[in-house]
Amino acid sequence: MNNNKTAFVMVGVVGLSLLLAGCGGLLGPRPADAVAIAPGDPAVVTSVDPRLLGAEVIEGEYIDDRLLVGYKDNDQGRAALQRVLALVGDRILDSVDLGDIVIVCIDLKNTLDVPEALGLVMLLVAGKLDALPADPGPEKGSGVPVPVKPASRPKPVEGIVFAEPDYVVPPPEPIPERGGELDTTSLEPKVYDPNADLRPFQWALDAVNAAAAWTQATGNGVIVAVMDTGIDSTHPDLVGKVIRRYNCRTYAEVDPTINFDTDNHGTHCAGIIAAKNDGKGVVGLAYNVQLFDVRIFDPSWIGTINYAHGVKWAVDNGAKVLSNSWGGAAYSQVIKAAVDYALANGVIHVNSAGNDRYDIWRRPASIPGVIAVAASNPHNKAADFTTPGSWVSVAAPGVLVLSSVRSQTIQAGTGLPLYYDYYDGTSMACPYVSALAAMILEKHPTATPYQVKKLLEQTAKDIEAAGFDNKTGYGLIQADKALAAALPANNGAALRVHVVTASSYNLWGNWWPVTHMDITLRRGGRDVVAGQTDLEGRVNLGFPTGDYPGVYNPGEGLGYFPILEPGTYEVLVGGDDCRLFAYRTANRVTGRATVILTPGGVHTVDVQVNTALQVTLTWSGGGADTDVDLAVYEPGVGWTYAWAPGLWGSWTPDQSGSSGTETYTLYAPGEGPYGGHYDDAVYGLAVVFWGGTPATVTVTVRQNTVVENYTFTLTTPGWYYAYTAGPPVSRWPGWWNNYAGPWVF
Repeated sequence: MNNNKTAFVMVGVVGLSLLLAGCGGLLGPRPADAVAIAPGDPAVVTSVDPRLLGAEVIEGEYIDDRLLVGYKDNDQGRAALQRVLALVGDRILDSVDLGDIVIVCIDLKNTLDVPEALGLVMLLVAGKLDALPADPGPEKGSGVPVPVKPASRPKPVEGIVFAEPDYVVPPPEPIPERGGELDTTSLEPKVYDPNADLRPFQWALDAVNAAAAWTQATGNGVIVAVMDTGIDSTHPDLVGKVIRRYNCRTYAEVDPTINFDTDNHGTHCAGIIAAKNDGKGVVGLAYNVQLFDVRIFDPSWIGTINYAHGVKWAVDNGAKVLSNSWGGAAYSQVIKAAVDYALANGVIHVNSAGNDRYDIWRRPASIPGVIAVAASNPHNKAADFTTPGSWVSVAAPGVLVLSSVRSQTIQAGTGLPLYYDYYDGTSMACPYVSALAAMILEKHPTATPYQVKKLLEQTAKDIEAAGFDNKTGYGLIQADKALAAALPANNGAALRVHVVTASSYNLWGNWWPVTHMDITLRRGGRDVVAGQTDLEGRVNLGFPTGDYPGVYNPGEGLGYFPILEPGTYEVLVGGDDCRLFAYRTANRVTGRATVILTPGGVHTVDVQVNTALQVTLTWSGGGADTDVDLAVYEPGVGWTYAWAPGLWGSWTPDQSGSSGTETYTLYAPGEGPYGGHYDDAVYGLAVVFWGGTPATVTVTVRQNTVVENYTFTLTTPGWYYAYTAGPPVSRWPGWWNNYAGPWVF
């Protein structure tokens, strides 16, 4: 299996500052460029490059030659899948059923790579496989064209919820133990003596008050699934603890009594949770739990669809807690669907926050409903490596954590087996919280994911700033207090967000959703969760009923943003305004809405986005005979000018001579003869030099408050486009990436 690292444009929401900031230097004013350009064929227009389109939405490393597609489990979805398969695939390699959504892994045709296949599917779903119609426009003075109302938009292919690469996430690696915090010399030779009592060296258990907690619960009767590198079931502290085992590569159960760990990580996490309390070796916080060993690394990452299989197997077979000490930055709809499946079935999903040291949205840790765990040190402070974030829930010990390792690991310098070792990392913090979640479920068997998460947060101890802080969330978990406290009310709320275009309603009579838009929910000035719309333009991976036409019931199922506290939220929407079609973008469009979530409610909110566009042509240095025009291609109308206006924007009067100015302004929703501009379409831009004394022109494009200026000299009559159409070339110098556009909502 070959892996491929591709260049990408990061689309995942990374906080309001980035959400509203646009795309950095690409979007600022351009330096003057006075290079003359030659005219080209105005009838030739650019077409969408599916490979470039697909590459834009890829966020990281992926597996070659395969594409993951999620479709609705109904006749419409199955028919849509067949169209996708005929377009890009040779065969279906794999599938996993997550209720409303079925995810398939498609083996791509030999002629296609992943970016191109992804782009083709996106265009197919949107009904946008065709390029802009060619129309060079009339000759000057030939009269005003008769406007034609736009034809009905191409019919989208409904039933496909998402398409994405099979992302690769590197296996977790614990941070090397740095020492200096504890005196570990007294452990030798005890670390390779399975009969030694190492409990006195487990500072982490004291930090969370384990002894007091064990008088209340020990995890008896609860199953925790360790989603990791496998577990060594032959280790003296773990013999008999793994009751079932699943290989996510082969989709088969494996003998639970063997050593199934590939590199120690899974065994270390398992010991933190469930090592036996027998006076020998280490002790797990929830030492009476039973374990499922779900191997998702062997030793390398095996793909996101494999993880979805592992989650489904664990949930369907009775696991109540999923312990995940791994993560990455890429936003994966497949992983999000798997997490939603677990939460909808009442299963707690715990995740390490990451070891990045700086604030970044980590997945699955930042997925709504997940309990994200930061790392603390023996001095009850945040570990210096722990990933801070507004989405962090609680902290747990993650520095110099002593736990079990594979039996065949050899002690350096002795040649003897090493049974225990110190590791650092949020990977070690996560299983402490998984263990405590299991202890809570022993005491409160019907507790929901929302209740468990709230109980952990309400009983945590502040170890950094008072209240919530980005480094440790609500603080260091306290096992005894969590078990002694009353279970919070089951009053969590859920939210579905539909991102729609404001112009679509006025023109077509219905909301038209927007794809691949980033969504952030802000509460009390803090960005608490983030997500992304799918190919249908809505955040609709809800379970069990979903959020689909003809199926949606606001009283059932979980929304895309589940496990939320009731209260008032600001919904922030941002996205690339050429996202789906790879046409020219000026900046990110944004939208906002406020929603009040009531206890136990499932709410839906529509957030409108809309493009504001104004293009101005100015020229100087010409003569009385100079005749220059701005041209704007309106969908369904053709090329329009100040002397031949169209339907979707207004023009200032036509001008000619030694200097002049012409401006085109797109109608806002509700304005103009047809209630606003044509939605979901490309507006081609060009400058036409009909003849006369050469002049210097400046084209100013204002889109959603971002201003761009292009200055060049016209010496030869002809059309000068804002994009490259291929030989012969005639374009504005510096026009970013040579795309047509801009594209508007």
